[in-house]
Amino acid sequence: MIGLYVVVIRRRMLMTVILCLVWLAIFGIVLANLLPEYKLVVIDPGHGGIDGGTSGGGIVEKDINLKMAHILRQVLEKHQYQVIMTRTDDSDVSHFVPNGASRYRRDLKGRVKLAGRVRACGVISLHVNWHRDTWRRGAIVYYQKSETQGRVLAESIQEELNSVQAVQREARAADFYVLRNIVIPAVLVEIGFISNPEDRRLMQDDAYLTRQAEAIRVGLDTYLRLSDHPGEPGPTPR
Repeated sequence: MIGLYVVVIRRRMLMTVILCLVWLAIFGIVLANLLPEYKLVVIDPGHGGIDGGTSGGGIVEKDINLKMAHILRQVLEKHQYQVIMTRTDDSDVSHFVPNGASRYRRDLKGRVKLAGRVRACGVISLHVNWHRDTWRRGAIVYYQKSETQGRVLAESIQEELNSVQAVQREARAADFYVLRNIVIPAVLVEIGFISNPEDRRLMQDDAYLTRQAEAIRVGLDTYLRLSDHPGEPGPTPR
């Protein structure tokens, strides 16, 4: 009889432990979805696939964007950031939005859709600049106009990029589709002018790209210290 009581008590204890573990698991999942991942960053290498972007001197923007994205990912992960990339190879992301108008517009919507799946502290969209005036050079960071968190992020990154380049630039307000429709702080970094011979040379130098990536990382660190609510939703998608 005593043995039966012991078995019953043990079963009740086991059920209690199992229920507690299940409750903790459910609570953890709910909490993970409620709280933003302050050290999670989305990297968006612009263009890809049949969309090469701009070009100059025999190199194509999409390839530079992707190389820079992988370098930036390595730098961020070394500093305990979690990273998600919208693309990791030479492809676009239009297949994430199978229905719609042009492939180009579906690609842009796909990037927004991918970024919206997580609650990151920021989105870094990587691109390369071009201008008919070949003397123009230097990295420029853009943010969505009237979006405060994006401006703080852009200015923090721009200040650090200025420390590793020969020219001094200012972060600029813009109205790009990706910046306008992503609901977390997002910036678009033009890492240089492919139309400028010196910038073009530097874009092919992994050591220089790594210095740029480190500057972006320090800018992110600064933004997280300055921002009271990193990961806070921005404008409503349109």
